[in-house]
Amino acid sequence: MDGIWVQVLIALLAGSCGAVMMLAIGVARKPRTAPAPPPPAARYVPSSSLDQWLHEVRRCEQAVRRAARAVDAVSSSHARQWLQTVVRRMDAELPNVRALSELGRGLAGSEPGDDAVVRRVHSQLDDAATRFSMVADHVVETVVQLVADPDLSRVHEQVTVLREQFPLLRPMSAVFGPTPGSAPARALVRAA
Repeated sequence: MDGIWVQVLIALLAGSCGAVMMLAIGVARKPRTAPAPPPPAARYVPSSSLDQWLHEVRRCEQAVRRAARAVDAVSSSHARQWLQTVVRRMDAELPNVRALSELGRGLAGSEPGDDAVVRRVHSQLDDAATRFSMVADHVVETVVQLVADPDLSRVHEQVTVLREQFPLLRPMSAVFGPTPGSAPARALVRAA
């Protein structure tokens, strides 16, 4: 019995010596190069036009995700289905928000005379992001109220109120319509 343990101990020592030798040979053969420089730190460009347009889109996307997470936590299947219709409607408007963002990005690099339109596009995006956030907050508040007091009729009323707020993105005519100081705009004001 002692012979087996002696053989195991010798095999273990031989394996360890072999591993150390292979490691030493590998280190000796490896070409010595300077360590790679650390990657450059990411710079934040404060007023980059790309960031300006993407920021509003991200705000809308985050609002949809926040509302979806809150709705997924609802245990009542009826309430969850009602609230999911609101989240799906929000999600369905995201492609329009992205399109408006692309439009603004394209116009921002165009001729200087389009500044008023670019400002209106950015205003529309900011308004959309605010509206998305308000609806998401309302959904979260409804879920919190549902947890505190499970009343399906109140949830149904809240969903009806939320549905009346759609569409969250204003029509494109608000962006490309007449500017407030232009002759057609003055004519509209006089007619009203």
